[in-house]
Amino acid sequence: MKRVLITDDEKNIRLTISRALENLGNIEIETALNGEDAIQKLINSSFDLLLLDIKMPGMNGLDVIDIITEKNINVKIVVISAHGTIDTAVQAMKKGAVDFIEKPFTPDEIRSIVQKTLDI
Repeated sequence: MKRVLITDDEKNIRLTISRALENLGNIEIETALNGEDAIQKLINSSFDLLLLDIKMPGMNGLDVIDIITEKNINVKIVVISAHGTIDTAVQAMKKGAVDFIEKPFTPDEIRSIVQKTLDI
């Protein structure tokens, strides 16, 4: 069973991604409302993949990646980037993210990137 943490401040995005991944089977999905929530969940439990929005109020995605690195948390990170934040997504990849997906995305695109990242 692979564990995926979806972190986005937009409820509709969390719901869309969760529904898209339900069909994959063998995946346990959890969501976080913001960067602070994600860090707490990553500290308290292990995840195979973090789907992480870059632009969030408070702690943004880059801050979350910095803390993950600082705390030596072992998780693959795919950043979710809105149009216009591609430079930030590239920055996130330089900090350790393995890939990024641009909003708006289709359910097939999110399934594909998760399958590729988790080798399922």
